[in-house]
Amino acid sequence: MFRHLAKRKLLLFVLCCAAVALLTVPATTTSKADEFSGREILTVSRIAQGGAEYIGLQHVTIRANGFVNAAAFAGMGANPLAGAVEVKLNITDYQDKSMRRRLDVAPTGGMMAGGPTFLVYTGSEGGGMFAGNQFRVSEVAASRHWAMMGFDTLNRAIEGQLVTARQKDEGNDYVVEVKFNAQDTVRYWINRQTFLIDKITTRYNSKVLIEEDRSDYRKVSCMMLPFHVVTRLSGQRLADLSIDSYDALTDVPAARFTMTATP
Repeated sequence: MFRHLAKRKLLLFVLCCAAVALLTVPATTTSKADEFSGREILTVSRIAQGGAEYIGLQHVTIRANGFVNAAAFAGMGANPLAGAVEVKLNITDYQDKSMRRRLDVAPTGGMMAGGPTFLVYTGSEGGGMFAGNQFRVSEVAASRHWAMMGFDTLNRAIEGQLVTARQKDEGNDYVVEVKFNAQDTVRYWINRQTFLIDKITTRYNSKVLIEEDRSDYRKVSCMMLPFHVVTRLSGQRLADLSIDSYDALTDVPAARFTMTATP
């Protein structure tokens, strides 16, 4: 009983420290955090990333630029050398609390000929448009996992809507797994000093599907958010993006997350 109360007091102390100083968690609490459950570590991480403001997120629009592997458009009229080519693009990433997601793509040199190009996960299916031509994804696992990496998975796990399990620590990170179902899981690598997310991976049938490295955290309003994100799909680098801005205030219409929606 005493040990349980002491653990709860320690957790509250770490939460208060993280709320006061987002990037500063005293070394004396870091070592004792080894006793925390996966859910407790995620709770501290959410405090470090913004606490109440993060909890209140309903949608977010992320604008970025960087190099995207042209293999992402394989099967949609891409160049035969797609796997060897990375194209610099402007990216707009829309996410909402219903775990829908859309990625608008535009070349840095001007408008893309033929019409809009975007990828979308509607909540049940994946697809979008390529140069104004609609396409659908027959295997939706990758689209679903891409949406699972959005902001609200953390909230759902902490609120007990998803099963969480502490994994073996790796290097300077705590590792926590969030389980959606028997097939779909998300793992978080949480920095032991800052409690910010260093890395996320998704697993489909126990095999890694999508990996995302996050770094260069900066303060946005009352939140700490990454400004450099590298994404890999099935081990192949998909995108290396520098974030230009985050917008959590502008509403994202539900129509944005449909197959035929235009920007």
